[in-house]
Amino acid sequence: MDAGADRPKPMAATDAVGEVVATVRRLVGEGGCAWHAAQTHETLVPFLIEETFEFIDALERELPADEVRGELGDVLYQVLFHAAIAERDGESYDLDTVARALNEKLIARHPHVFGDRGYMSVEELNAEWERLKEDAAGEQRGSRAPLDGVPAGMPTLARAAKVVERLKRAGLVDPAAAERSAVDPLSVAIGPQEAAIAEVGIGDAMLALVIRANAAGVDPDRALRLASDRLAARVTAD
Repeated sequence: MDAGADRPKPMAATDAVGEVVATVRRLVGEGGCAWHAAQTHETLVPFLIEETFEFIDALERELPADEVRGELGDVLYQVLFHAAIAERDGESYDLDTVARALNEKLIARHPHVFGDRGYMSVEELNAEWERLKEDAAGEQRGSRAPLDGVPAGMPTLARAAKVVERLKRAGLVDPAAAERSAVDPLSVAIGPQEAAIAEVGIGDAMLALVIRANAAGVDPDRALRLASDRLAARVTAD
């Protein structure tokens, strides 16, 4: 049976989505809002970051559903804004092409759902996704380095977490290892005893390090960024 036979057909946008798309296009287009007309992808970056963190904050504070919905709407607005700018400026994409490419990628990256691969565990999926990324980029199997695709511009703590997770998947770091030498640079990784520490305790410990950095005149963001780079260089060295 053709594996693509069961693939869902692209759905037309609902009336609500179509209406807000038209609204944003009017704001950005000729004769619309002067402020919107003056914006570029670059000038909108701070707003995208702010709106994303406001949505995260709403989730973490467990705000009422209507407030979370509003924050998610603000994130959607940023997506629509960027797409409208691209359409206005004659770039090679608009919301339709963005959505179509996303749909195709989601289907291609999930052959266990839309194809004939059958059930796959999370561990199997992690390995499969890396292979699918290589295929999509026309790369040779096994050619992708563990940290390929990790954005350098991520917030430092989020990037450090991503680096450790990628290195763990590649078998280069074992955060749960039972034994760590006192002089082993990897001894800072979370060990078996620390793994039981509650989220509050870990947060307090991290805050204590920030206070210590302040007292020492050290930029904690830079210190963590450099530590992440040292870890990556050390464990990925040939």
